[in-house]
Amino acid sequence: MDTSRFDSLWLRAGGTSDSAMVIINILTDHYGESHRYYHTLGHIENCLRTYDQATLKLGANDSVEMALWFHDLVHMPGRADNEARSAEQFRSLSNGQLTTQFMDTVERLIRSTQHLTLSENPDEQFVSDVDLSGLAKPWDTFIADTYLIRQEDETIDNATFQAGLRHFFNRLLDRPHIYGTSWFRARAETTARNNVKRLLTEMESLWVHK
Repeated sequence: MDTSRFDSLWLRAGGTSDSAMVIINILTDHYGESHRYYHTLGHIENCLRTYDQATLKLGANDSVEMALWFHDLVHMPGRADNEARSAEQFRSLSNGQLTTQFMDTVERLIRSTQHLTLSENPDEQFVSDVDLSGLAKPWDTFIADTYLIRQEDETIDNATFQAGLRHFFNRLLDRPHIYGTSWFRARAETTARNNVKRLLTEMESLWVHK
């Protein structure tokens, strides 16, 4: 975890180094929970690398970067409100440290990573596109990530998990675009759609977990 990067971001947003260290410990604890296999600090680090690449075209955005750090802070298997809970946790942890306007923006961006709709807001598009960028990884990596997500909830059977996955992916495919920004569409849209379509077609034969 790049603690100096988070410290700098927190200071730019109006916080203090002392409070940044407290938050860093909380982030480390949450993303290091034993039930996590995909939604770990590794996912956050991948998001930040993708964000850095995208800023060359889309520009740096502290609200987007902060949202990426916090967007999976709460991850309870089987729950549909993890993003909302993550947003609430961010609000609780940053209250009294950061400005109300900044907190409002980041909270909204975190909630947008539920990916219910294709937003028309540029910042929501940016953070959502980064979060979904893994869909455009090479096929073997994409499948490996899917298996890691499966491992995060062993309390449900394959059929239930696959039904949820189909619902989520079909909702993405029904959009005119998976990605909201032209930068991500140009670089990731085709591969992401091909990966998702292939997974939906081959899901039963590919699945190896119980």
